[in-house]
Amino acid sequence: MIWLVIIVIFLGTVVAVMLVFWFFFQREQILAALRKPEERTEARIPSRVGLELSGPDEPLIHEITFTENVSRHGARVVTKRRWNPNDSVLVKLPQESLPSRARITYCQPLKGDEFAMGLQFSFVDYDLPPYFTSDRKS
Repeated sequence: MIWLVIIVIFLGTVVAVMLVFWFFFQREQILAALRKPEERTEARIPSRVGLELSGPDEPLIHEITFTENVSRHGARVVTKRRWNPNDSVLVKLPQESLPSRARITYCQPLKGDEFAMGLQFSFVDYDLPPYFTSDRKS
């Protein structure tokens, strides 16, 4: 019985050492993959449009703010509050009756007490409303 325990410990050690060596020799590829910047699949349109943000599970969290730029799948929003990446947020655009759900991709501090927040809309195929144009000024 003691021999069985010794053999199992030995084989576990061999597997662990092999994994360490594999990760050591693959680390450059792993680090390169982690450093690779996420490329956008579409251009952002600079546009300042007012919208309402609210927490889907916390109706008391409510903010009226604006976009900096938009695309078919997302937007960059300026906000007064720090939001958590990967959380959901409800976004209500002007002239829309129901809010849409979006995923927060990032929330970075800006000057003062503002934050830049990236939103990824939940729907995949979305035609931008006519008020999202690059020549709109607010």
